[in-house]
Amino acid sequence: MNIKYISILGIAGLFSISTMAQQTITGTIKNRQEVPVLGATVSVVGDPAKKVITDENGAFSIEAEKGDYIEIIYADDKSKRVWITNKVMNISLAELDLLVDNRGVYRTGSNQTQSISTISSDEFLKNSTPNFSNSLYGLIPGLMVMQNTGWTDNAELMVRGGGSLTGKNPLIVVDGIPRDLSYLNLIEVETVSVLKDGAATALWGTRGANGVVIITTKRGQYQQRDIDINYTYGIGLPINQPEFADGYTYATMKNEALHNDGLPLQYDKAALDAFRNGTNTDLFSNTDWQKEALRKHSINNQLNIVFRGGGNKVRYYSAINYKNDYGILNKELAEFSERYNSQMKKYDLNARMNLDVDVTPYTRASVSMFGLLREENRPNTSETEMFSALYHVPSAAFPMRTSTNMWGSNYLFQKNPIAQIADIGYYKTNRRLLQSNLKIYQDLSLITKGLRVELGVAYDNDAVFRETGEKSYAYEVNTPILLETGMFEGSKETFGDDSALSISNNGLSSQFIRTVLDGKLIYDRAFGMHAINGTVQYSQESYVPMGRNNTRKRQSYVFTGGYNYANKYLVDVVVNQSGTSVLSNGDKYRTYPAVSAAWVLSNEKFLQSSLLDYLKIRASWGRSGNDNIDYDLDERYWVDAPGFLIQNPPINPANSGGLIPGTLPISNLTIERAEKYNVGIDAQFLKRLSLTADLFWDKRKDMLVNSSNLYSEVIGTGVPQQNIGRMNSKGFDVSLMWKDNIRKKFNYYVGSTFSYLKTEIEENGEGYQPYDYLYRKGKPYGQCYGLEAIGYFRDQSDIEDSPKQVFSEVRPGDIKYKDQNGDGRIDQYDEIAIGHSTLVPGIYYGINLGFEYKGFGIDMVFQGVGKYSRMLNVQSVYWPLRNNNSNISTWYLKDKIRWTEETRDIANAPRLTTLDNANNFRNSTQWLTNGAYFKLRNLNVYYNLPQKWANAMKMDKCQVYLRGNNLFSLDHVKYMNSEDLSINYPDMTSLYVGVNINF
Repeated sequence: MNIKYISILGIAGLFSISTMAQQTITGTIKNRQEVPVLGATVSVVGDPAKKVITDENGAFSIEAEKGDYIEIIYADDKSKRVWITNKVMNISLAELDLLVDNRGVYRTGSNQTQSISTISSDEFLKNSTPNFSNSLYGLIPGLMVMQNTGWTDNAELMVRGGGSLTGKNPLIVVDGIPRDLSYLNLIEVETVSVLKDGAATALWGTRGANGVVIITTKRGQYQQRDIDINYTYGIGLPINQPEFADGYTYATMKNEALHNDGLPLQYDKAALDAFRNGTNTDLFSNTDWQKEALRKHSINNQLNIVFRGGGNKVRYYSAINYKNDYGILNKELAEFSERYNSQMKKYDLNARMNLDVDVTPYTRASVSMFGLLREENRPNTSETEMFSALYHVPSAAFPMRTSTNMWGSNYLFQKNPIAQIADIGYYKTNRRLLQSNLKIYQDLSLITKGLRVELGVAYDNDAVFRETGEKSYAYEVNTPILLETGMFEGSKETFGDDSALSISNNGLSSQFIRTVLDGKLIYDRAFGMHAINGTVQYSQESYVPMGRNNTRKRQSYVFTGGYNYANKYLVDVVVNQSGTSVLSNGDKYRTYPAVSAAWVLSNEKFLQSSLLDYLKIRASWGRSGNDNIDYDLDERYWVDAPGFLIQNPPINPANSGGLIPGTLPISNLTIERAEKYNVGIDAQFLKRLSLTADLFWDKRKDMLVNSSNLYSEVIGTGVPQQNIGRMNSKGFDVSLMWKDNIRKKFNYYVGSTFSYLKTEIEENGEGYQPYDYLYRKGKPYGQCYGLEAIGYFRDQSDIEDSPKQVFSEVRPGDIKYKDQNGDGRIDQYDEIAIGHSTLVPGIYYGINLGFEYKGFGIDMVFQGVGKYSRMLNVQSVYWPLRNNNSNISTWYLKDKIRWTEETRDIANAPRLTTLDNANNFRNSTQWLTNGAYFKLRNLNVYYNLPQKWANAMKMDKCQVYLRGNNLFSLDHVKYMNSEDLSINYPDMTSLYVGVNINF
């Protein structure tokens, strides 16, 4: 009986002690601008049942103990953990609190030990580009973004230059799943994080070697309701367009080139006079193909409608986006036929829905769905073929339309550039895309505090259907015949057939299905000043596109562990056992470990200062892989053999084919491996200045390279690639940002990113070279190679007295090269490293700045590169008249001084020629130019209507804006984009005007 009473009293005592230990903690949550945060959750780490939501004043009240670890989460993109030290806690959320979900490992800038750079949606909302990748220039340290000018091309992304001989592009992850970023809309992106070091990329195992870009879309917010409407009208203005010679100038230059080649002239004085006077245009035309084909600007529209909010248990984010782009082709040509429109047009209609439901205090379900309908239309000729014709066909070749109203042509060029747009039919694609995620978050604190499980499944289906309208056109060829009178008469011939339009629904042209399953068991808990966390994870992915031997399957088992003492000393470890289907049976798995640590010096008593807000040093090492290789490289197959002669009397001998063994298999096949080392620092000063800096070293090995040069051809069969490629990359990244205000009325900021990269190829399988300067080993990745031009041959005696140049016959005015090895011959053994890399710039930087005063503001993003080279080898633009099927631009005629007998002392370009002339038209210092540039990537000028005006119109906020992309460039390349020297859709300056309304 006494024991019974003692037990009851003991339990009651324990309960009373526990109750006494519990206390009410109150406080407020504010953002960096000291604005209260509504809808943030405040919870005790390890005990999710203790969770409250801040009110409109940012206030909260929660039952907890002194010394407990509480976590503040806002909109799933900001998170902060603090120990309770007082009954009243006033907490601010800042840039360091941006949350990164790296495959189920959650870290913020304040507690991450890895090299991860993150920017938030505020940066994207200053831009109106319809292509998400074009919004990233110069904003994130370590992320290189290079422009492509194609009609449907994204910008090229590289993390610290890529670091590989086999590919530069990083893995793109959207909401935790590898996906394409080209379908994203700026308005729906919450954060972009770049994983740069081995400790961050090890979690991605066989796909992390080239870095990882993680994009998180927006989700709902507790206790809020917002409706956001944004409309943008834009125009695109062609820039960097080459100008080509008119008919008379072309004919004159053609004659000069033929004279230089020792060939008969094509045009006599009467013909030249006809070109000059514009007479008989059927024979002597002067057609400006670009002017005829292209209009002065393109038009695009964007409309976004967003619903975002939530209550106590349900949060939602829904966005509907429509955008179109009416291309640059001449409207009259695009509407030439009554049956179809061949304008280069794009239409996108997409919708995103992110839904989070707190089923119970311990269970949360998260659903994400994205659907897209995209239609693209163009003439029934490829973009490259279309614009190549506009560049290469001379204005003197033939008229757009002859005097008989037929399409013009001739025997040499045949295809009429304008007819190839207007009268050849159309090509249309329709894309149907579905992306879906389902996640269940289950807390298991009833078993033990801090334990939880996450289960996820994702399904993506992308299908493209193709429709073509095909037709042909009749064209007329006029050949000039010189009469005895000295006049010309045309000999007319008609070719082709003006056929009816034939429409073909070709059905499915491409498709892929991606499925991802993953499960995580997570332990995350604090014991006094000690916080520990760990994750055990299983994941599998299947990617199945159309075609044979294209399927990719991956599987991984991951363990992560972390320790944090008093927010001062932090350590993280990763062990990833990751498998890929491209490796040999029985040998499909590789292990990717990593370790990282950080020391937050600003939390040490000896470093407390009013000047220093935050200071952390980091160090990491990690391993990751790259499985971007073909299937069955470890197998040998029978392949088709060339024909052989057989006798079959009494019939004549016939050729017959057969089978022979193919390329030898790769023994001990493996995949590329990256060992990444990183040392970094994160700091904040004066509550205004933030700094992040990293030193890195990336060692690559086991890259697949061509090894045929390592073996003699007497082996008698195909030599396989080998996993012997090695390359090193090292450098540093720096990011600085100063944000301040003057009297809380004038807000301004100035920021910069800077990256320096140095690469070195250790092994590339090139084999023996007779001269040391020929080795690509020891040189930077993408290093430009060519001959060293030392002038032009003055005359025949100069040619005879010089080393023999073996590429083609040389004549006075051809480029003269230096004999590097002194053997009296100029050949491939005289090529040396010239300039810098043409693939990856050694220096990449960005500058972003802006201000706001009484609702009026300006934002600007500048970006540039250095230690970068370009080779001006574009046909017709820089290499004129070659092979008698090229044009000539004003660059050669006005910006350069071509060699002639009169200019041979001052010439800076070789003579004109109509031949192939492999001597002149090859990589050399003659065509090498500095690829450095400095560009204004984005300008945003806006005005926020006064709040009383907005309220009077029943709005929470109203902003009007004027924006521009690609507004100017300081570079060394004329007539083309210095980043993309290719013939395709014009480079564009984009201007936008729009309005954003929030309810």
